[in-house]
Amino acid sequence: MQRFLKFAMVLGLAPGLFAALTEEQRVQDFQTLASIYAKSYGPANWKIQSLGVNIFEIGPWLKKVRAAKSDLDYAVVAMQYVASFQDGHDSVTVASNFAADLGFYVDLYDNKVVIDLVDRTALPSRTYPFVAGDELVSLDGKPAMEIATELAKLEGWGNPRSALRWAIDKITYRFQANEPHAVELPDESTVVIRRQNGDLETYQIAWRKSGFPIRSFGAAPTPGALSTGLRLGGRRGGPVVDIEPTWDDLPDWKKLYYDSFYMGMSKTRLRDRGKAGILNEDGTETTPHAVINFGGRAPIFALPSGFVLRQGRLSSDPFYSGTYMSEGQRIGLIRIRNFATLSTSQVNQFATEINYFNANTDGLVIDVMSNPGGNVCTPNDLAKYLIPNGFNHIGLAFRPTLSLIASYDSIASQLDALGAPSYYGANYRFYRDVLFDAFHDGRGMTGAIPVCSQTLANYPDFPVASSPNAYQKPLIVLIDDFSTSAGDAFPALLQDNKRGKLVGTRTAGAGGSVVDVSAGWWSETTATLTQSLMVRNQEYSYDHFPRSPFLENVGVRPDIALDYMTVANVTQRGKPFVDAFTKILVEEIQAAKP
Repeated sequence: MQRFLKFAMVLGLAPGLFAALTEEQRVQDFQTLASIYAKSYGPANWKIQSLGVNIFEIGPWLKKVRAAKSDLDYAVVAMQYVASFQDGHDSVTVASNFAADLGFYVDLYDNKVVIDLVDRTALPSRTYPFVAGDELVSLDGKPAMEIATELAKLEGWGNPRSALRWAIDKITYRFQANEPHAVELPDESTVVIRRQNGDLETYQIAWRKSGFPIRSFGAAPTPGALSTGLRLGGRRGGPVVDIEPTWDDLPDWKKLYYDSFYMGMSKTRLRDRGKAGILNEDGTETTPHAVINFGGRAPIFALPSGFVLRQGRLSSDPFYSGTYMSEGQRIGLIRIRNFATLSTSQVNQFATEINYFNANTDGLVIDVMSNPGGNVCTPNDLAKYLIPNGFNHIGLAFRPTLSLIASYDSIASQLDALGAPSYYGANYRFYRDVLFDAFHDGRGMTGAIPVCSQTLANYPDFPVASSPNAYQKPLIVLIDDFSTSAGDAFPALLQDNKRGKLVGTRTAGAGGSVVDVSAGWWSETTATLTQSLMVRNQEYSYDHFPRSPFLENVGVRPDIALDYMTVANVTQRGKPFVDAFTKILVEEIQAAKP
């Protein structure tokens, strides 16, 4: 009996023993996180120069780490440290799948927190009559904008408005992965909404919670304590990962080339709302991700009356396209939802559309609003069909590290062994040598490397060849706060080559390539790390920034400012916005005619 009581006491103490990290474990994890960025963060010097943010000064952050009262508080400090870089690619996440959802979603319209979507399966209109266009005033007595300001400290973006909009989205839809204290939300919240007629209405709305809540990271188990053996597996099977075999028709060396040489530019920030379909006011279903239409197949705005759809009926369609008439001009429109690596057939699909537009339209609208990015080279693949007579493309300047040097050398050897044409391996050896020289000389960055060109001579002055069937007529490109990463690079490429007007708002300013890293073994957190800076072919000068060729933080600025984020566009499904950009293109068409 005495032996049993001692064992029971040990079991009773177990939750306390394993409940939280020690102060020193938190300090070790934070120092690991900071050292990863100190060694490998590409934009480090640019952040000092442009923003006055010194990632190497961690003394004040260590004080916050030591003052943390819980593991969740520590995670907040780690997130705030990385968010202070104001980098749309970089963040820290907790290993949690817990989510909480109020059933309606908000964004920034006319500088207010405004509802833009209500899930009527969760909030039927007879009980919750508020609609898109109404303003969220407060949640549990706290002003909505004040909540967003606090949440914005957890995830950085290069564009301050992008950061605020991303945080506003999280007011009513929380993930513990990037908001540690989401598990502390009440079962229901008091919501105050200002209707469009000015009336204030108060509702009690239950949070729909899912996933497994994490309240501590747990100290390492004491050696030998309570353990009698190992069990294989858990109570549930792992997730099923569905990978589309995009490159099955390519030889092994070509697959290696695309997997490594065509670097991924964005850490995808898409996240499901937790439901396969959200029921809209008109009875249709939506599957939104993060802010509305981030990476969406169709445009965020309703197309004009008479729009004839060509591509985009199927969820697998890489593009959404069609035509409509305005003032006697036939307008083509194509939406590029992301810049994922494209198969040959998908590139041909884009080329087919451009051939059609060349023969059947007077001008073209290219929509890259809320495009989350993807592959650094896909913008070039598509620009060949939009910029006649060749063009210069964007390069990458890297933070030199031994791991990159060794990786490039290894890839070059593998390409040779797989029978790739010799210039593929030669390119990688060139990159290896550029990195090694910068590493050896103690320079923080290399010069711009032409990562999407097989011709290194005379870069960047040697133009990329355009397609003989490149679009010849006037075009405009729609951009916004969430044209991100490769979604920054694409409009920059067209602007640098003086092809068409950019219409919209400043892009996200996420201008580099990114990898995943462990942010600490004790906390089991992960982080994303920007290794490089996108370098444009021209330098630009904007308020609050030094003159530079970089996209990071600066973003791409529109030639013609036009903001979708107004209540009028929410309530009229984007009609004012569509009318405005259509008028801009019609004027471009008329000006181009003899």
